[in-house]
Parts: sequence; C-alpha cells; structure tokens
Amino acid sequence: MQIHYLWVNHFGYLKKAGINLSSQFIIERRDFKEDDEIKLPVLEISHNPEFIPDFFEKGNVTNVTAIIGKNGAGKSSILNYIKSNLPEGLEANVLNDLFVYSAKRNNEPEIFHVIESANDPVNLIDNTGLFTKFTYGELPGSETLRFTGHLGEAEYIYYSYFLEYNADLTNWSGLKNISTTALLADERRRIVEESRDEKVRSQLLAESSDLDNFILTEVAKAIQFLIAPEAKELPFDKPEELFININLNDRLFFNDRNSSDSDVFSLLKELDKRSATSTVKEAVRNNILMGIFINFLVNERKYSMNNPYLHKVDLKNEDTVSDYILRFFSSMENVTFLIDDKEVSIQKYDELSKLIPEFLRFIEDLIDRSLLIPGHDPLSLRLKINDQTEAELIKFRFYYLRIKGISSFFDFRWRSLSNGEQSYLSFMSRFYHVKNHEHGDLKKNIVILIDEGDAGYHPEWQRKFFNTTLNFLSNLFSEQSIQLIFAANTPFLSSDLPKSNVLFIDKVERKISIFHGKENNREDTFGANIHTLFSNSFYMNGILIGDFAKKRLDEIVKYLNDKTKVVPNEKYKKIIDIIGEPILKNKLQDMWMEKFGLDEELLRLQQRIAEINQIKMDQKQKRKKK
Repeated sequence: MQIHYLWVNHFGYLKKAGINLSSQFIIERRDFKEDDEIKLPVLEISHNPEFIPDFFEKGNVTNVTAIIGKNGAGKSSILNYIKSNLPEGLEANVLNDLFVYSAKRNNEPEIFHVIESANDPVNLIDNTGLFTKFTYGELPGSETLRFTGHLGEAEYIYYSYFLEYNADLTNWSGLKNISTTALLADERRRIVEESRDEKVRSQLLAESSDLDNFILTEVAKAIQFLIAPEAKELPFDKPEELFININLNDRLFFNDRNSSDSDVFSLLKELDKRSATSTVKEAVRNNILMGIFINFLVNERKYSMNNPYLHKVDLKNEDTVSDYILRFFSSMENVTFLIDDKEVSIQKYDELSKLIPEFLRFIEDLIDRSLLIPGHDPLSLRLKINDQTEAELIKFRFYYLRIKGISSFFDFRWRSLSNGEQSYLSFMSRFYHVKNHEHGDLKKNIVILIDEGDAGYHPEWQRKFFNTTLNFLSNLFSEQSIQLIFAANTPFLSSDLPKSNVLFIDKVERKISIFHGKENNREDTFGANIHTLFSNSFYMNGILIGDFAKKRLDEIVKYLNDKTKVVPNEKYKKIIDIIGEPILKNKLQDMWMEKFGLDEELLRLQQRIAEINQIKMDQKQKRKKK
C-alpha cells in the first residue's frame, strides 16, 4: 500500500493543504476555471516523467518521502495528521478530506483509488487511466458515510526522539507510537490498566517515576537488540556492558541541621562506622542495602505527607550493616498500627519484607555467575550483555521498580556511548522491539513516520543516516511492504533522494505554509553538494555563516563604507584576517586596503624610517666607543 496524496481542509496548522507524498505521480488540486464545463475543484493526476521504478532497490519499500522545511512550516503537522486519522479505529476523525492511494492484496492487481467527501467533491482528471474515484462509504463493504478505504489496513509506526507537548498519546490497534513522549506515558498507563485494586493503583502511581520506568524500559529494549543479529547495523561498536552505579545521594537529605530527622542522621552515621568489609562482594552487598534503606527512609520522611506511621528498629551492638537493614525490613512483615482505635496494615511494607531479601539473593546470584561484575569502586557494577542478560534484566526490573520509592538508588548508563550513540541505539532498539517483542502480528503493509530522526547526530552520521535507516528497516520488516515518510531540517536527507521524493514546504507571512508540488523550480537534490543545498532558502535563506558572525561582519562592512571613519580599527582588521571563507575574506581585505591602504603604507614607511635611523644611531655610538 502507498499513500500518494492528501488534501487536508483543516488540521492544526494545515489549512487547505495539498500534500503530495508520491514520487510516481504528479497530483494537483486547483480551483476550477471559468471555462471549465464542470464547476468543481479539479484534481489532476499525471505520471511523473522523472519517476525511476525501484530506485532504492529494496523490493519491500514502496516509496520514500522526505518532508523538508524550516521549523514551524508544518512538517510535523503532516505526520501528526497521518497518525491521528489514518490508522484503524481513527477513520471517524476524518471530515471532508481527500485521499489518493494505491493498494495490492496478495496476487490481485494493484488498485488505485481517490476517496472524496460528498461535502467537498472534485472533478477528477486522470491522465494515467489508473484511478477510480469513490465517495466516503461508497466502497464495497462500506455501510456508513464515514471515510473508509484501505488506509486503515496498514500498520502505522511513529518515531520521535524528542519530547512533544500536547501530543495525542492514545493507543490504537493500527498505530505503534514509539516516540519518547508516548513511551514515557506507557508505564503509567499500564499501572492504571492492570491494577484493579484502587488502593494498590493509587500507591503505585504515587510512588512510580515515569523517568525511571522509561530508562529501564529503554535499557531492556537495547539489550534485546544488542544480542540480536540485527545489531550489526549499528554504525558504531556495540557496548558489551551496562554500567550500574549505586546512588547514595539521597542521604544528604538527612543532616545534623534537620532536627526532625536527627534520629536517622545518627543511625546512618553509626552504620558508616560498621561498614568495613573483607571482600568486594560484601562491600557491594552493604552498599546496595544502604541504597535501598536510604531510599526507603527518604520516601517515608520526605515524600509521604502526614505519614501516621514511621517504622523504627533499634540498632544492636552486634549488628553489621547487612544484619541491621535486613532485620529492619523483615520486621515489616504483617506490621500494623492504630488509627482511631482501628488496626491498619501496610501492604507496601509487607511486600518489602519479602522483596528485599529476594532481590539481594538475586543480585548475589548474578555476581556468582559473573553476569554482574563489581567494579574497583564498590558503588559500581557492570552487567554483561549476552544471551542470558535479557531474561535476568526482566527480573531485575521487576524487583527494582517495586522496591524503590520516588527517587532512585541505581543509575544506569552505557559508559562508552556518547549521547548521539545512545540516541541511535534507542532508534534501532525501539523498532526492533516492535517487530520482535510486541504482542500480535504486524499487518502486511506498514507506513513508518520518522520525525527528525537524525537530530542531534554528528554531521557525518547525518550524512549516513538515510542509507543506514533504509537498510535496517527494509531488512527488519522484510516480510512487510513499507512506506517511509521522514520529516527533516537538514539537507543531508534530501541529498540522498531525487527531487520527486522530496516535499518542500515554504513558510510565509501570517503562519501560512505553501506545500510545493512535484513540478517546482527547485534544483535537483539527488547527489547534490551539501553546501549548495544548505544555501537553499528551505534551510538557510542563502546564508552559510552563523548569525553572530554575520552580525559582526555586517558591522565591519558598515564601518568600511562610512566615510566619516578615518582611523583604522585594529580589532576589525584582526577579525578580517581570521575569516575562514576565502572569497569573503579577500573582499573585505580589498575594502580595507581601499579605505586605509595609503595611510597604512605611509605609516609602515614611517616606522621603517624610524627603525633605520635607530640603527644608524646605534652604529655611530659603537664607533665612538672604539
């Protein structure tokens, strides 16, 4: 299946927008002319003479489109429209819009459809002879006047690495939203849907951190991907270890200046005196227990408002750190307290009494099996990434999220990866998870929407991003037919695509966007020089230097053109001499010489005469001494 064209009457910033996503056809919607026999808007479809069949040489890739424009032009609005209206279950959102698409089922011939609204019909001029026009609800099997068609039969996958405000995070059967914003909300939604007991649900929501859940989920997906053959597609050496640091920073909440928690400060100070151990494994065990203990106390004293019960256990003379903390939590089993003469139990405390010893045994088992390796610092651990890790990380996540409070006692990081590498790993592992680890089979046709997928990457990675992504996704979804739609700001993507695969968007006054058709006067993009593309108004308004540099050079040009300025500004002269662009540098040097050249030459000559006179005087003095 392939979406060729959308006419959107109104959606966010999209108003009467004709969006041509096709490389195969030139599709234009225009108002009728006075001499037209049919007084309806015209939709004209023609073959694109520049279309090259199988250009990408990926049998399962039906088309690739890059939507190019400046920020605020409407690129993301197009992706949002598609994911908010076309997946299965969302067709009812469509009002008076028009769709042009083609679809193929099994061995049947490909069909080409135009679907219009009865409230906004068009006069179809089909120069290809391929397309059949239908009105909403008119297709065979349709029973209503709502928008119908084959577009809901596709799977839609939406990716964005950035946080999106006011984003629609509703899950639909035909949409896989793997954006960062949607994934952050997933764990909270899972708690609401899976926790039937209202008290348990409220407690989990109050004590869970969306960010912690998200980080652990991202780590789990990354490990699933790293141990799979598809990880060879990563453009860098894959990490072999996940670093886990024990975070004891929460203890700073308890200090000798806080009288209400002086008992905790004194207790922690005493436990520090008993923290000496003979082995690294014992030190790690103590630090993990201290992290859990401090995390619990902070949650109990800082984040629990009007807490009617504080759990306390006396420290014995013979207690070690490990002995005391384990006894502290084991004493929570079946603990109760009185409220209004009624005995009340605390379910969370009862759970912790069992979970914490289990978690500690689980950690020690990982260490014994050399899957979890203590570092030189007893506050650090390294989790080996291999085929055993995935199942163990699921258990680890289960324990950790149920034991921790609002804050965290573990920090997770890929020490060897830069931010760009972590972003790339996240990109690939999210798609891999959709293909291999989500419930239900994917549909035969997939439309993949990628919003600024290369943002934040080094220019060299941006240059390689499309080729890497094309190979990765076409191989990953080898059993599906896929259409790729990118929204991008940089010219690297358009340099990899023919002009017929690029939708240019101009932003003009009053926030009006112009969506250019395939027949436009833009220069060819495929294989174009990146610097030439940068000078295109869709990227830089023809300006290829930073805004600060431009303003400073404008000051110098204004100074050089000002006839009242007769004294050379040495600071400006030095700035001209360090300009990196040779043509601009030479031009400003010429302007400088024209303005101050004779004066500077005279000054240099006077300085030289003074130097010569000084030499003559020195020589004369030497002869007198002889």
